[in-house]
Amino acid sequence: MIEVLVVVIILAVLATIVVPRIASSTGDAKNAKCSANWSMLIRALELYGANNNGDYPADQTAFDADILNEDIYFPHGAPTCPYGSSYTYVNTSGSETVTAHNH
Repeated sequence: MIEVLVVVIILAVLATIVVPRIASSTGDAKNAKCSANWSMLIRALELYGANNNGDYPADQTAFDADILNEDIYFPHGAPTCPYGSSYTYVNTSGSETVTAHNH
């Protein structure tokens, strides 16, 4: 009986060490994926501008229709934030970009 109790205590100590590290790794992976998705959206926006003589989508609706839903830029579907947030397109007088968001 004492041996079983010792084994349970050892497993509990190991669990308290491992669980926080796994949770931290998951958050790091989500942040990395979000950053990679944002980079892909920026590259798609640059490619769109190059394909359209320097013209960019006028607003978020046009960005969604012309880039996110277009197979030429994302043949396997548009990237989505692993946290469930959305990426926002901003077009302000020559400064077109996709804004990231804070998690």
